[in-house]
Amino acid sequence: MNMMPRWSGGWGVQTIMEHRTERDLLLGGEVANKGFGEEVNVLHLEGVYTWRRAVRLTAKLPYVLNARREMPDGSGGKMIQRDQGLGDLTLALPLKKYFNLDGRSGSWSFKPMLRVPLAGEDEYQIYDDAWGTGLGLSYEFETYRMFFFVGTSGWLYREDKPFESQSSLDLGYKFEAKGSNGAILWESDFQYKDDGSETLLAGPAFYWNLNDLTHMRLEWKHDFHDRQGVLDHGNGDAFKLSIGWVF
Repeated sequence: MNMMPRWSGGWGVQTIMEHRTERDLLLGGEVANKGFGEEVNVLHLEGVYTWRRAVRLTAKLPYVLNARREMPDGSGGKMIQRDQGLGDLTLALPLKKYFNLDGRSGSWSFKPMLRVPLAGEDEYQIYDDAWGTGLGLSYEFETYRMFFFVGTSGWLYREDKPFESQSSLDLGYKFEAKGSNGAILWESDFQYKDDGSETLLAGPAFYWNLNDLTHMRLEWKHDFHDRQGVLDHGNGDAFKLSIGWVF
């Protein structure tokens, strides 16, 4: 939830329920097969440990509860493909440089990342099942009422997988209510692969810090622009519900 423990020895865990639906098969910017949908449900388990305010380790492990997609069967009909099980593990080492200014505080971040293949090889798989290395850069700040974040990351894979990147811009309004606090945000993500795929998805998010221990987050994003360099699903929506605990 971008709310890591900011003290030495701090740690936290969170679970994220993700539900994603996509309506069509795309090739380039055109609908190749209208109404050939995909539905994916994933449980994410994530953790963070803070050695010092500037140095952390994060681990993210997804588990595909169920995934189902419709593909052409070669004779004018549909065939159903399914996926279930572990996804690929992502490890990262976020390095932060904090600053405190008059009425504004924030940080710069540099994040080396490693993708560990655990998904297995199937005809249909949500995750790549390939070793990958990545780098992320970001800048964020907050005032008494405002939150701002901008960041970008890129991945290179050892297998025959395309380079991919994601860039994000988040704007938020912070509030306080009866001893708790939170934020209402508008988040925009641009995803790119060098096979010609690109997706712009955006939508609102609600973050609530119930107390010093428990955090919650609900978000929805819609594909406002979708282009697939190879035949793949698109034109969808994604919902996420997160619950986290910080110690």
